[in-house]
Amino acid sequence: MMFFYYSESTDPYYNLALEEYIFSNVKVDKGLFMLWQNDNTVVIGRNQNAMKEVNLQYAKKMNTRITRRNTGGGTVYHDLGNLNYSFIQNCESGQAIDFKQFAGPILNAFNQLGVQAECNDRNDLVIDGRKFSGTAQTVKNGRMLHHGTLLFNSDLDFVQKVLVTKDEVVQGGGVKSVRSQVTNISEHLAEPMSINQFCNHLMASVREKEQAVSLKLIEKDYKSIATLRESKYLTWDWTYGRAPRYEVQKIRSYAGGKIDITMSIVKNGAIKSIVIGGDVQIRRDISELEQLLTGKTLKEDVLQEVLSYCDINDYFTNLTPHELIEILLY
Repeated sequence: MMFFYYSESTDPYYNLALEEYIFSNVKVDKGLFMLWQNDNTVVIGRNQNAMKEVNLQYAKKMNTRITRRNTGGGTVYHDLGNLNYSFIQNCESGQAIDFKQFAGPILNAFNQLGVQAECNDRNDLVIDGRKFSGTAQTVKNGRMLHHGTLLFNSDLDFVQKVLVTKDEVVQGGGVKSVRSQVTNISEHLAEPMSINQFCNHLMASVREKEQAVSLKLIEKDYKSIATLRESKYLTWDWTYGRAPRYEVQKIRSYAGGKIDITMSIVKNGAIKSIVIGGDVQIRRDISELEQLLTGKTLKEDVLQEVLSYCDINDYFTNLTPHELIEILLY
């Protein structure tokens, strides 16, 4: 008997912790199908670099949360117009992931709505060649996790803005996302439908086909999920510190001119080297500030502490410590 689960939370850190906890700890011998939503969130792949994938300045301005998932693949944006699904099941050692196996139940639900959707050669789900679902997966300890997004009526303009980086030059630093033409499912329905109605239809379709029953979690499970959320998914180390080594150039204008900063960042987010220049009046030997920042982690609290040991106005005209930190981080 297959299980199903619907998460009522829209907190990305909780939902990713929930998914990981079930994947790693809950016995679901015949498999699990789960539906969940995140509000205003960018989720990067396990081997990606947020600075390379996300317009961090825009994301901060729009209060967009950023986190990392356990599976590979590209960066995706989640809002309440998007629905996420997960399949978890046991597998044999060395068993390859069959994308069509997991696409089948989803496509069947679309067929029931009269929508002609298909799985393309890149294992994306598409309608008329335009992508509405990206998928990712992992295998661990005899378990297989396959999950994907379903763009129902997402803000596609926002997706384009938040997933386009600014004019920095970023080299190295993880797997680059492949951008595709996307579409919302709602555009292709014969009759209007809310995302809640679509969610109920999808759940009912899969439950009927798989004869699924509701998975019941207990208090111990919820406490473990909350702990995992706090200790992993909410942390800077997980979201940013795991980025592979990369180099970045940031060119920003401010009241005193235009500053040009080039950094080499190693794993765990430490600044291996930094060069500061640009069309700006520098009052004293800038190598002193560069040396002060070298070896420090690109975390806001760390940078605040470092800059508290010097007067930034000794080096620049009309630049505050807060502005410099914003440039370094975003």
